[in-house]
Amino acid sequence: MMNTEEIFRRLRIGLSLVVGFFTGKYLASAMPHHGSEFFIGGFGMGVVLTRLVFWSIEFLSGGKRSE
Repeated sequence: MMNTEEIFRRLRIGLSLVVGFFTGKYLASAMPHHGSEFFIGGFGMGVVLTRLVFWSIEFLSGGKRSE
């Protein structure tokens, strides 16, 4: 049985993957001559930036860092 903290952790990971996918898809369509490279870079950038936003929200709110 998952508790609320585990559910929120999985939702954060899922949201960061979705943001990464759409960031990569946008960059790949904006730069079609090197689409695969821009998709990979955009995906990674979207995932990392989303995780940093979640971390900074937790840090500024004084909550414990769960990951």
